[in-house]
Amino acid sequence: MSVNIIDVNLAICITASIFCAGTGCLALAHDVRSPVYRSFALGMAALTAETILSYLAMNASMPDQAIVWSRLSLNAAALAPGSWLAFSLSYARRNFDEFSRSWKWALIAAFVVPVGLTTLGWNNLFRAYAEVSENGNWVIPLSLCGYGFYLIVLLCSVLILANLEKTLMASHGAIRWQIKLSVLGAGVLFAAAIYVCAHVLMFSALGTGVFSFNGVILIFANILFIISAIRSELRDVRIYVSRDVFRGSFAIPVIGAYLLGVGLFAKLTSYLGISRLALGGGLIIFSVLLGAALLLSGSVRYRILRFIHIHFLRPYYDYRKIWTDFTRKTSSLVDIDHVCAAIVKTVSDAFSSSVVTIWLFEESLDRPAFGASSTPVVEDAQGVEKLAVPLLGFMRDQRAPLDMENASAMPPGISTQLLKKAGIRYCVSLRAGGQFIGLLTMNERAGPPFSVEDFDLLQTFADQAAGLILNHKLFESLGQAREIEAFQALSSFFAHDLKNIASTLSLTLSNLPLHYDDPEFRTDTLKIITKSLEKIRSMCSRLSALDRKFELHVRECDFNELVRSALSNLKLGNMLVTDLGPVPGTSLDPEQIQKVLLNLVLNACESSRNGTEILVSTCREGDYLRLSVTDRGCGMSREFMSKSLFRPFKTTKKGGSGIGLYQSRMIVEAHGGRVEARSREGHGSTFSVFLPLKGQN
Repeated sequence: MSVNIIDVNLAICITASIFCAGTGCLALAHDVRSPVYRSFALGMAALTAETILSYLAMNASMPDQAIVWSRLSLNAAALAPGSWLAFSLSYARRNFDEFSRSWKWALIAAFVVPVGLTTLGWNNLFRAYAEVSENGNWVIPLSLCGYGFYLIVLLCSVLILANLEKTLMASHGAIRWQIKLSVLGAGVLFAAAIYVCAHVLMFSALGTGVFSFNGVILIFANILFIISAIRSELRDVRIYVSRDVFRGSFAIPVIGAYLLGVGLFAKLTSYLGISRLALGGGLIIFSVLLGAALLLSGSVRYRILRFIHIHFLRPYYDYRKIWTDFTRKTSSLVDIDHVCAAIVKTVSDAFSSSVVTIWLFEESLDRPAFGASSTPVVEDAQGVEKLAVPLLGFMRDQRAPLDMENASAMPPGISTQLLKKAGIRYCVSLRAGGQFIGLLTMNERAGPPFSVEDFDLLQTFADQAAGLILNHKLFESLGQAREIEAFQALSSFFAHDLKNIASTLSLTLSNLPLHYDDPEFRTDTLKIITKSLEKIRSMCSRLSALDRKFELHVRECDFNELVRSALSNLKLGNMLVTDLGPVPGTSLDPEQIQKVLLNLVLNACESSRNGTEILVSTCREGDYLRLSVTDRGCGMSREFMSKSLFRPFKTTKKGGSGIGLYQSRMIVEAHGGRVEARSREGHGSTFSVFLPLKGQN
């Protein structure tokens, strides 16, 4: 019986050694310069030596020999953690240089620490004795360095598995098909290493029986490596692995939970005095119960199914077609009702659902606002509207889609029978920009209930729909605000013109007591009053001219005469100085240009100190007529000129509206001209109007 056992162990040792040596040599023969193949070959060489030395330790006849061969076996295995960690960082990765640099210190530690523990701590790997177990294997108690060695191997194995997991998850299609067996082979190898390390650390002793187990695992892993090499035809496979491919590894928490469970179970059995055989059976029962508990948990089961759907199953829906149709149907719509109708139509087609409805949440209303429905029955049904009120309140706190038939809680006053009668089976809240927009409901479709993939697609539809609806709401609010702003601007223009007329009449009335006996003054006063009334009537009939587009009434006129006529109505006396140079006649709207001149002169008068002159000049500059108004008043700051000048409702005058300059520039630009301003704070300002000589452009 013992001879047969030795023969089986020898066969396993020879086979595993041949496989390891063969695959390592094959890797070097393929590309000796590649860090992937060099690290793989070094790792395989370490495993080959470890396998041979482990067999000698397992079949040693004396305890001292078993300890020596086991020490040599650990010395050979000390190169494996660093080699395989380097392999896991470089295998199939296009950007392995980046990972190697960021993992530099971890790689150095994975090489240096195990080698240092096995060489410098040669006499502290095991205790000075070994005993024979019930099945005839050597059991060698660990010492301090031996314990540290298995601990570092355990840690490196976890890191290797996590890196291989990231590589596999970043691949897809044919590339995943080519590399997955190699990843699986290395994964099996180091999953077994984790099991062995946990077993050794748990009992603080090395049983040589695990060496045959390692040999079987090596044979199986090498078979997977060889099949993978045949699949890829020894071609290099390269993928780009992002650092964010997985924010957290799935392997690390699974291994951590396994080790924690094994450790706690071992302590419990040690405390209760349970045998190792009972421990093994208990571990199996514990694992089965733990797996059953996880699978019976609704949230855990959902996460597992979602993970499988995303990463391993072929998608059921043609997402490209779905989102192309969704974008095409909604991108050109500007009315929120039409947007909601397009959304429910797209969702209804995607899920083959006959009743899809959107209810919008309006804080200003006591009831929900109907958005759209794929069937007119819902819109006319008052009962459905009554259901929408508690549903909106209930779904406001729900972040994920709900199957109302299987929901753990129901809104007050609502039963599954009422929902079924109303055609509501699935509900999802519409949220965008941190706001609750509304609710999307669906009836029960003819096919199977919603799967994980269905819920994910429904949530994506809800997110996109909420964003579109919110954008259109904001657009409508912006349109209303612009209408109000336009009305305010229109009324401000009207009030400003009235203010200018009132200023002219006020100046006339202030001079009336002094010059009432002068017949010429009375004649001018009557003319001013008559013109003011005509302007008021014209303003009432031409309110549309105060909008952004001016309806100009252009005619030929003498520009200097137009300026004299406008200034004569102001009666500013010695404050007003004119310098009217020779200019040719031109085509323009006299009434509008007089408004510009009055605005500039009155602004100069209000900003000037008493007695300072206001200069009005005209001249020709190239193809333009130039009208300038200069004062020596308070002036304007650079900041105001760069940010606020010519903008409505921006002014430096107390009680001013900021409309005059804005309106003046629009009038001049409507003539094809421009307005320029020069000012220095405390020294006055000059405004220049340039009008084209050939009339309106």
